[in-house]
Amino acid sequence: MLKNGAVIFFSGTGNTKYVARLFKERFKKENIEIDTIDIQKTEKLNKEYDFYIFGGPIHAEMVPKILTDWVIKNIPNKHKKCIVYHTLAGDKHSPSRIYLAKLLNKKGLDVVINTSIQMPNNYYHRFFKRETDEEILNVLKLAPNRVDEIVKDFLTDNRSDIDYKKSTTMFKIVYNGFLVYAKKYAKRNFSLDEKKCINCKICEIECPTKNISMNDKKIEFYNKCIGCEKCIHRCPTNAILFGKKTFIPYKIEHYLKK
Repeated sequence: MLKNGAVIFFSGTGNTKYVARLFKERFKKENIEIDTIDIQKTEKLNKEYDFYIFGGPIHAEMVPKILTDWVIKNIPNKHKKCIVYHTLAGDKHSPSRIYLAKLLNKKGLDVVINTSIQMPNNYYHRFFKRETDEEILNVLKLAPNRVDEIVKDFLTDNRSDIDYKKSTTMFKIVYNGFLVYAKKYAKRNFSLDEKKCINCKICEIECPTKNISMNDKKIEFYNKCIGCEKCIHRCPTNAILFGKKTFIPYKIEHYLKK
């Protein structure tokens, strides 16, 4: 019988973190305690769990390397059941999105569910359009039901169809190319409106790769960006500009209050 589990996640703009909370709340109804573990705040596991849930956004068809590196380092090679979820703007799960599942399988874990959960689009600079408030709210309202379905499938052993023989080499090559491009992404595109800046340093503190330095309302970006966009979306005063223009960020907490 399952008594406890852990949701281990990396979240840029808050979508994956929100879903982690939904899993915690849903499993509580089954009298199963869940710890939510943000890999940016936790260096290693401090106890053993009956099962795991792994979550991350999709960057170029892959979960961020920061998450897979943490998993490789910290998750023991033990036969534990687990769930893998990806958060993304699309409403369909691609059967090719199996890199993390394959990694876990090689470590001896039993991936019961490998799936995607639709969340509001947070990447809308050059290529995509920002969703309306109504569209964002509608997508967020779908998430609890989706998590409920996943939990039911997990507990009844209704498994995902995972083709572990499928090659992920090309996806890895594309993702590595994305990482090279992303290194200077913030430096190329972001700047600071000093009049709006309150010098809170949230951008510096929350950057997962320590790519930002803030000093007396002066911002400096290095060459370690991974394109998670946490800085531009989490800034409380919208002081970070994109292309020297004001950027309207996606703040999930604003919509969850409605």
